[in-house]
Amino acid sequence: MNRKRTLPLLQIILVSLILSSFSFDLTESYSGNTIQPELHQIKQVATDFTIQDVSTGITYSLNDLIGQVVVLDLFATWCPPCAVALPYLRELYLKYSEDEVRIISIDVDSSESQSLVSQFRHDNNMDWIVGRDTDGSISAVYGSGSIPTFHIIDQKGNIHWSDSGFTVEETWPIMSETIVSLLENSEDPSQNMSPTTRVLLTILEVAGGLGAAVAIVYGIYKLRARLMLKKCSRCKSTANSKCSKCGSYTCTNCSGQGCPNCGSRKFIRL
Repeated sequence: MNRKRTLPLLQIILVSLILSSFSFDLTESYSGNTIQPELHQIKQVATDFTIQDVSTGITYSLNDLIGQVVVLDLFATWCPPCAVALPYLRELYLKYSEDEVRIISIDVDSSESQSLVSQFRHDNNMDWIVGRDTDGSISAVYGSGSIPTFHIIDQKGNIHWSDSGFTVEETWPIMSETIVSLLENSEDPSQNMSPTTRVLLTILEVAGGLGAAVAIVYGIYKLRARLMLKKCSRCKSTANSKCSKCGSYTCTNCSGQGCPNCGSRKFIRL
């Protein structure tokens, strides 16, 4: 074989292999408090950010979603592994209510237009939150230099699990199991209260119960008083006045004879 032809051919093959290994790496360099992927159970507090949905225009804040499990997906429309993950993200979307799990997919390629991302969302039935990292601020914190990158944020706002890349055999089982674990082990919010707060709540509950009991007793008393007809102390017919001196009840016919108890002729009309 001609050595002059063989050498360039080997060089081409070598260069192709090198380039293919970086085919889904992002070329931008990120700075800041970057969260490194492929670290599981890291329990790092998730940095808040605000994102606008590419289709609806609604703005979402990460802190507004505390209390729910959040699946953060960093992707680009041209990324094949990102596309592979989409049916599984949709499975999560259909399986859980928004009170349980929220999905946020963010296009981190700033060169892609809003119309392009919006059309990609429509074509792939991405019915969850889809936004764009237009200034690179989200990638600076949550990016890894490659896509897709996933972060699962627990109900308290802590990053519970992170990873880069996606495979059905490895990534998907871990993601789904992590979400199930977080939902099953979610704590009663009252367990996170301070002792002082719990005491105050107990006092308020007791006071509220006593107040309700007093209101009920008073209502029954007033109702009973309304239902009880006053009787004339002389003839026992229905009274329409009472003695201003001793309070004895009397009717119209008997009032002319004076109070049967004290003889007073001064009466107060009921």
